[in-house]
Amino acid sequence: MVFLMVQKFISIAVLLYLVLVSSQTAACFNHFYLNPDNYGVVKGTAIKLAGLAPPEPIFKLKHPPVAKATLGEEAEITVEYKRPWRSSNVYMELKSTSGIRLIDDSIALEEFDGSVKVRYSLEKAGLNSITIQVNGEHKGQSITNSRMIYIRANPASIKADSLQVSAQ
Repeated sequence: MVFLMVQKFISIAVLLYLVLVSSQTAACFNHFYLNPDNYGVVKGTAIKLAGLAPPEPIFKLKHPPVAKATLGEEAEITVEYKRPWRSSNVYMELKSTSGIRLIDDSIALEEFDGSVKVRYSLEKAGLNSITIQVNGEHKGQSITNSRMIYIRANPASIKADSLQVSAQ
């Protein structure tokens, strides 16, 4: 009887361990991708062939990961983009958290490479971000790429805002 309880306990412990380990493995799988550009030609090719490198994005974006803004003032971020020749109907859709007011919600990307200015106003300090989603067609398929820019308030504007609130 004790033997059966110990056997059930061990089997439940092993099952729980496997469930937890597999979920952690799935969560960390993206961290195992290697950048083939950091290795030579031969090693980089081997990494690509083994499937350890993430696929190249169709619509390439270049922007700062974090931007600073002053509360209540309009600001802008320059986003550089490149899109392939066979792409069509490409546009950039912008979404933000509640602390940011976007001037433009959607921007058409008509040129094959260039830059656009994302204009916004920071309304509240805190954890704010702008999500950029590029939608379009490439070789007859609908493609979507998504990126995020984090927005921080300048420390001087936070102090000025808190002094103004406390003075009232």
